[in-house]
Amino acid sequence: MRTLILVPAAMAAVVASGASAQLVFGTTTSNTSNPSAIYLDVASGTTTVLWNSAAQKKVNGLAADTVNGRLYSNDAARLNTWEYGSVGTTPTLIGGMYRTNDNVTFTATGVDGLAFANNKLYASTSFGSTIYKKGIYEVNTTPDGSGRCVMTSVWTDPTGIGTNSGTIQFGGIDFNIADGKFWVTNGTDTTGSGGTYQRAIYTVDAFGSGEMIKIADFPDGHNQIDGLAIGGGYAWLTEQAPSSSTVNIFGFNLATLQYDKSFTFALTDSSQRASGAAWAPYAYLQIPAPASGMLLALGLCGMARRRRAS
Repeated sequence: MRTLILVPAAMAAVVASGASAQLVFGTTTSNTSNPSAIYLDVASGTTTVLWNSAAQKKVNGLAADTVNGRLYSNDAARLNTWEYGSVGTTPTLIGGMYRTNDNVTFTATGVDGLAFANNKLYASTSFGSTIYKKGIYEVNTTPDGSGRCVMTSVWTDPTGIGTNSGTIQFGGIDFNIADGKFWVTNGTDTTGSGGTYQRAIYTVDAFGSGEMIKIADFPDGHNQIDGLAIGGGYAWLTEQAPSSSTVNIFGFNLATLQYDKSFTFALTDSSQRASGAAWAPYAYLQIPAPASGMLLALGLCGMARRRRAS
């Protein structure tokens, strides 16, 4: 059974006392009355707006560095950072994201999704060229002397041959520590033209065999899936739905391999599209990162005490 929770935009600034919201999802819109990054408690449906739309602060991709308590986001080829707890403050620009083959010529690269793994930032891009392939890149979060965050190829689209950059479109990406692979949402179906990949969730063994394996189709009737985040036993998918001025979120249960949760977040206009997603427990709280584990432990102890008392 699928649970549908409607989350009106008017509730966006409300946080339940003691809520432990986990999922952050973004939008890309030029309307500053719309939120740009929203924090969702997947247990209650309660939301918190982390920051509103502003120049270079839209959210194409999102990744959480939970150890250091920060989010990474990008607006096209601009990489930004946001410290946990800085609610209402827009992210800080780090620098532009660039690809290079020779460290002489650099090309700015739009990025579709971000993921954090092994204490490093990674990006998926469907922007190819005769020089660069579509795929997954490691992003240096320390800019060089010219303000460039240089991207190094980790995995390239296997359909890209010669000057053909490939056909994949990884709108969403996250790293699953349980299997050591990237999970991605591929937004392009090439099977009708003799291609290999469908619109679906895939795993990519970028640090091993390089194999790309289909895990599941997108939810029925939803082909505009973009962002992806893994946490709480789920792969969370976000979908652009400008025709209804909403962001749809679907929870894919990693144990049952079924979609059994969904949320709808209403926005004020139709210019937006759902974008990045990241699993970031307590990102709305300004607490030292090492304390987050203690906070979780205290919460679990509280739950145990309540069970004994009942």
